[in-house]
Amino acid sequence: MQTIQINNPEVESFIASRYGNDTQSLVNDFIKFVKLSLDDGYPAITKEEAKKRVAKSLQDIKSDEAVLLSQKEYDKEIDEFMKTL
Repeated sequence: MQTIQINNPEVESFIASRYGNDTQSLVNDFIKFVKLSLDDGYPAITKEEAKKRVAKSLQDIKSDEAVLLSQKEYDKEIDEFMKTL
């Protein structure tokens, strides 16, 4: 077994507040995160395509065709998504 060291007080605080001593849930969520990060199911795109998509997203936000979620809304969406994994 190996240990992952986190040298970021904000991340450490988040983990402590969310998981406390519940290391099993932390490990389970970390495994889900790694699996999702390794293969999100979408085909790879070029940097140029990524830049185009980001530019379009920014334009959509500026023109009010898209809206950003609040942190509370985002957290709720992520929680719902994590339940599906």
